[in-house]
Amino acid sequence: MSKNAIWILIFFILLFFFIFGFSNSYISRNLSNLAYIFSLGIDKGEHAKFKITAQFTKNSAISKGNSSDDSSNFVLTSCEADSIFSGINLINSYIGREVNLAHCSVVVFSTEIAEQGISEEIYSLINNEEIRPGANLVVSNCSAYDYIKNVKPNIETLTSHYYETFSITSKFTGYISDITIGNFFNDLSSKSGDSTAILGGLNLTARNDETESSNNSGDKSSSSENSSANESSSEKSSESKSSSDEGTSKDSSNSSNVENSSNPNVIISQDELTAGHSSISGERGTENLGLAVFKNDKYCGDLTVSETISHLLINNKLNSCVVSIDNPLKENSKMEIQISPEKKSKISTKIENGNLKINVKLNLVADIISLDKETDYENNIVLEKISEATNSYFKQELNNYFNKISKEYNVDIDKFCLSSLKYFPTEKDFNDFNWNEKYKNAEFTSNIDVNVVSSLLVTKT
Repeated sequence: MSKNAIWILIFFILLFFFIFGFSNSYISRNLSNLAYIFSLGIDKGEHAKFKITAQFTKNSAISKGNSSDDSSNFVLTSCEADSIFSGINLINSYIGREVNLAHCSVVVFSTEIAEQGISEEIYSLINNEEIRPGANLVVSNCSAYDYIKNVKPNIETLTSHYYETFSITSKFTGYISDITIGNFFNDLSSKSGDSTAILGGLNLTARNDETESSNNSGDKSSSSENSSANESSSEKSSESKSSSDEGTSKDSSNSSNVENSSNPNVIISQDELTAGHSSISGERGTENLGLAVFKNDKYCGDLTVSETISHLLINNKLNSCVVSIDNPLKENSKMEIQISPEKKSKISTKIENGNLKINVKLNLVADIISLDKETDYENNIVLEKISEATNSYFKQELNNYFNKISKEYNVDIDKFCLSSLKYFPTEKDFNDFNWNEKYKNAEFTSNIDVNVVSSLLVTKT
């Protein structure tokens, strides 16, 4: 065989391996062979440690640009397993495509799971090369399955776009914070403070649907029992019928009572409002309001909307928000104020006679939103009264917030300990100080400087 023929043979052999190798790789990683998880839910299982729920969006919905508010574009799959990734593998075998977590935008834990501690699950998720640390972390006071099932974008065209609004919403409402699994992991690993997560739940529409569904299932169970009683004997049949009639009248009575009192858990006040209790109704059945608080890796309680605003102001994570204060110009009325930070907050700590003292200074700009024609909002006396009322409001809110995080929960979610490290030359000195106990009995003070602007557009009425 000639030398040229040998080179030609080698060329074709290499070409064959090149085409074969790359074609297989392309086929296996083709979009049509991948199933992207957009949200992942973890509940407590009945037969295993976890119930894993994965939300997929059909590839055809993405490629054609269809609106994902159509429920047919969603695929919701769940299973039970003793670990997250063994559950995902089981789902993988059912889906028939390679499950991919590269587009996972949110991870949802139920409060029942979060109370047991989630450090192992967070470390496992961070260790996975597909999941982005920027995926949001939600703790839901309903089941994670119900939360994900009720996620339907109302303005956005894709579910993933809805999840991306979490970071934007937190900056101009103050009702939630943009918290990711990366943030949570950093807090756990650094031990510089405690952690928080977005608090999620079902809105009024979804809560009423759940109540109606529960009542309907109860009615079906009752009629099934009556039916089997009718078949057992002819004598009992008449009795069953009369009791059934009574039961029907009672059920209709109870049904009307449910309709009349379908909103028993609705909360309006910012001081008490958390997810799962608002008056929001709409096609999307979920809401995110407040924060879930963790002691180490265990969920221990919630922050209300007003407490979340205080937390964000202290940590310089808020651009603006609207609060309702007592109107100093009219009795028994409220005034809406838009608050923006004028400067970054300042945190200072002191240790005197072994006691911890923490001071927080806030500089705020307040724009008056609710106006009336009888008041001159350019009058210095009027502005001074509003300034004092706003100052008093935030002092009270901060005091309530400090009492809750230190005395009730004993959590340092604002990283106050970092401001105190200058007093401890060594780690042993810090450990000997017994920070947790001192923090629980710390003396908190706040200095608030509010610059009240007469109004946004109307400068004199």
